[in-house]
Amino acid sequence: MALKIRIITPYGIEWEGDADFISFRSTEGEIGYLPERAPALMELTVDVMKVRSGSNTLQFAVHGGYVLQEREGLTIVTDAAETPEEISVERAKQRLKRAEELLQVSKSRRERARNEAKLQRHMLRIKIGSRG
Repeated sequence: MALKIRIITPYGIEWEGDADFISFRSTEGEIGYLPERAPALMELTVDVMKVRSGSNTLQFAVHGGYVLQEREGLTIVTDAAETPEEISVERAKQRLKRAEELLQVSKSRRERARNEAKLQRHMLRIKIGSRG
């Protein structure tokens, strides 16, 4: 029995299909799901999500969000889910450099946290974009 998966962003459904296995990093650590697992709700971190369907493995750079596991399927709600083909590594490197510069001059905790989040997202884009 396959696991029904939907990845949803503010722009619509990024990907929908059946999978044999999905892995991602939650705030609790690395998680892997097989079909018919017990229901759960988890918070995602900024990291790589892998979806395996048969001999095909898809990768997404997810930018946080939530995973809702139900008996019949799994729904991922995230700000962004990018495939390696959608990522410009060169642009991510430029933005990483700018985020590092902004981090150095951050004055408030809020500004520092925002710039650290940008830094994390750009590092993920470089990581996953370099694999594609």
